[in-house]
Amino acid sequence: MDQNQPSYLEQTLSLPCKNCGSQLYYSAKLHKLSCDFCGNTEEINSSNDQVVEHSLAHAVAKARDFLPEEIGKKVFGCENCGASFMVESKTVKVECGFCGSKNVNLEAHKRQLIQPMGIIPFFISREQGLAQFKEWIRKGWFHPGKLKKLAHVEKLHGIYLPFWTYDAQTESDWRGEAGYYYYESKRVRRNGQWETIQVQKVRWVRRSGHLSHFFDDVLVLGSGVINQEDIERIFPYHLKELVNYDPRLLVGWEAEIYDIEVDNGYHIADRQMDQKIQRMCSSQLGGDTQRGLRVDTHKSQQTFKHIILPLWISSYNFKNKVYRFLINGQTGKVHGKKPYSPGKIALAVLLGLLIAAGIYIAVDWENVQYYIQEYQNGRL
Repeated sequence: MDQNQPSYLEQTLSLPCKNCGSQLYYSAKLHKLSCDFCGNTEEINSSNDQVVEHSLAHAVAKARDFLPEEIGKKVFGCENCGASFMVESKTVKVECGFCGSKNVNLEAHKRQLIQPMGIIPFFISREQGLAQFKEWIRKGWFHPGKLKKLAHVEKLHGIYLPFWTYDAQTESDWRGEAGYYYYESKRVRRNGQWETIQVQKVRWVRRSGHLSHFFDDVLVLGSGVINQEDIERIFPYHLKELVNYDPRLLVGWEAEIYDIEVDNGYHIADRQMDQKIQRMCSSQLGGDTQRGLRVDTHKSQQTFKHIILPLWISSYNFKNKVYRFLINGQTGKVHGKKPYSPGKIALAVLLGLLIAAGIYIAVDWENVQYYIQEYQNGRL
């Protein structure tokens, strides 16, 4: 912050271009800091030495004594023109009303107990995001044919979202019964005729075992702006591309700070771990079917990271109804909702019924021919 500014001003960050004095922004297309006015670019720091695991138990203990700062408006100073203005203390993206420059509120993350450790910058540009949407909207036979022509995309928002990652070592003892199918022959009378059929039986075998598994980077969204189930539909994020958190990468972009605390995020991750452990133990139990699977798990060495990940979010309008969609800002993977065509669904159901009826008629005609032949041979 400018030393001539009053001490009561909170600090913001802007990026004046060294060549022309205009403003630098992070460019997803170039993967660099870039000036739209003169074309000057600057490389970003690709170091990741600060992206390290931290003790979950230690963070939860500190959180008990942490009193979050009350959210309210504060006075901020623009680094570009020196003007003072008021914004909410939790707002990350700050636009100066005097010179129009985009600033980052450095205090927004500092007011939180846990600071970001790493960030994945945007790799998918706005143009690439729109191209991904156009490709996605065309897929699927059961959607209206006019959808790809009439869907109007509202403003595409590039936003950085807070995430937690969790690691844990797990040791699980399991027991249950694996069932194996076998068949026995049985004589039954049908339509006055005796015939032999195969009856399915199950042989049950008691089993038990142990599963040792390490969970690495279970990813949980730290903001309630989107639910966890929706964000998982655009996974994975390739976390090996994390770099040290750098607020310069946020200039000109929207961003959220976390409102799901680290311990509450772990509860979500804990359920995900338990579900995966249950599936893995079920796989070890084996068999054609199972019953009474019980799993007892002990978790240890829990650690976490607080990281920032990129997302494109928007909506489109089709026949006066709004549908939201998400795009992974690193990979371009798209998830969203689409309207269905009642006419195409009805046609598919009708075709299915016709096919089923055709199979039934064919099978029934074979039976008719069989009885005619038996009658002609004097066996009926």
